[in-house]
Amino acid sequence: MTIWFTKTHQWFNDETGEVGITPFAAEQLGEISFVDVEALEGATIDQVKMDGDEPSSDPLDCTVESSKAVGDIYSPVSGTVTEVNADLMDEPENINEDALSAWLFKVKPSNWDAEKGNLLDEAAYKAFIDTLK
Repeated sequence: MTIWFTKTHQWFNDETGEVGITPFAAEQLGEISFVDVEALEGATIDQVKMDGDEPSSDPLDCTVESSKAVGDIYSPVSGTVTEVNADLMDEPENINEDALSAWLFKVKPSNWDAEKGNLLDEAAYKAFIDTLK
C-alpha cells in the first residue's frame, strides 16, 4: 500500500482507492464543520491538472468547510467514484482527528499507470509543503 499526494493537498491510497485531504490541508482549514460528498456518488472524475503549483482544472462537486474557509477538492486520479463516506457528513471532525483515515470517497482508477507519475510520494509531498511554510 502506498499513499500518494497532490499539490492540491489530497491523498490517494492505491490499495483501497480512498481519497481524502491531507493533514496539512486539515490543519490549514482549522476545525472542519461541514462535509458534503453526496454529489460524487457514481461520478466519473478526472485527475487534477496543474499549471506549476496551481490547479488549472475545476474542483470536484464536493465540499469541505470550516469556520476559516471552504476547501476545494480535486481528484488525485481519473476514474469512477465507487463509494462516498457519508459518515463524514455527520462527523466532519473525523478529518481533523485523523486526516489520513477519514477518506472522502473511493475511486476506481481508469488510467493509473499513466497518472501515478503526476503524484507525489510522501517525501516529495513533505518537501513541497515545507516550501509553503
